[in-house]
Amino acid sequence: MAPMDPRPSTASRARRHGAGLVASAALIALLAACAGGGSSESPAAPADAGEPVTIEFWGWVPNLEEAVEAWNAENPDIQVEFHRMTGDDGDKIPSAIDAGTAPDVFQLGTAGMVEQIIAGRLLDISDYVEDVSDKYDETAWASVTFGESIYGLPQDAGPSGMMYRTDIFAEHGIEVPTTWEEYLDAGRALKEEGIYLAQLSPNEAGFWLQQVWQAGGSLAGIDGDQWTVETNNEASMEVAALWQTALDEGLFKVVEMWTPEYWAAVNNGEIATINYLAWFPALLKENVGETSGLWAVTHSPRIGGEETAGSGGYGANVIPANTEHPAQAAEFAKWLNTSDEGLSFLIERGGIFPAALPGLENEALLVEDEFFGGQVINEVFLEEATKAPSTWVYGPTHNLTQEALKDAFARVANGELTFAEALDQVAADQRQDILDAGLAVK
Repeated sequence: MAPMDPRPSTASRARRHGAGLVASAALIALLAACAGGGSSESPAAPADAGEPVTIEFWGWVPNLEEAVEAWNAENPDIQVEFHRMTGDDGDKIPSAIDAGTAPDVFQLGTAGMVEQIIAGRLLDISDYVEDVSDKYDETAWASVTFGESIYGLPQDAGPSGMMYRTDIFAEHGIEVPTTWEEYLDAGRALKEEGIYLAQLSPNEAGFWLQQVWQAGGSLAGIDGDQWTVETNNEASMEVAALWQTALDEGLFKVVEMWTPEYWAAVNNGEIATINYLAWFPALLKENVGETSGLWAVTHSPRIGGEETAGSGGYGANVIPANTEHPAQAAEFAKWLNTSDEGLSFLIERGGIFPAALPGLENEALLVEDEFFGGQVINEVFLEEATKAPSTWVYGPTHNLTQEALKDAFARVANGELTFAEALDQVAADQRQDILDAGLAVK
């Protein structure tokens, strides 16, 4: 990293980027009232504390095997067995926790934490990790904090940015857009050249979520002792109007994300921009390597005149409530996510954008990238990481709502619904899902 940290102070970041993820006292009451299954309180140290133990770790970051090997070589008393998460492995963990067969540490997106805390599946690890709280800024720490309890250690962050084809914009004399108004105008100019501004992928909700966050919205909220449904609130409808314009005017190519058809469209220059998260450049390199040198990164187009950015939240390492080795599991998680050695593995070999402050000082994070024409792209993502509004709350049925959005947007793409109509339908389903979960909703 550069000698001087370009980000503002922690205090100023917290004011505008608090992420809305620290639960209020009312939410804690809701969690306590509704939690089932095992206890989420920190247990006393197990009888074998201090004796050699083996713990199991499940994760999906590339090359984690190397980090585990390094840990095992240096820590004979706490050996780690690693399992790479693929396919539906993440879906298996809740039932494994219930059955007492879950790994001692596993990766989980912060979007899924509320649901698992309500179910009593995650351990309050405050007693084990409070000593590394200063390794994170307030936003990252907030992502795993509920009331006064800590339920995980943030691993990676997902600030957004706009990846764009420099050759396409230069060839056609189109200015790189900085606002949504300019973005739509650029799309209209590109359409005349037979090129799409971006894509609409109903099977990938991340694009929608980050832009609603950027607009100051959320999918859920908290009002006293009740959840609120925000899926069709004012901010979401603002984004809906922008997307509807782009779709109606034929500026978006409708194509399913992650498919060969999608990557072919990107590789062939049919799609000029991709507004997505800091981990996506690695996938561009992997899937459209023929376009190396033709890309650059800038901030996502600003919405409503506000200099805000979107976010994909955080990934975290969490510990199940019924693990037999909580202290050892937490010790390994702290090393992996906050130590210089662990962070070097995550950044240099795993390719992640780190959540911990020491990781942001790792020189490997700020290097010139040939794929992006020699640009130091993480300078953009570092700047954008400070600009997400403090409005976002992950609700208790977030995953269900996200799936409902995908289904509804597929109907939008087919012309059956408008985005506004889709949001109203999803909001109604979300309200019923919260009620079905036995929770109070306003």
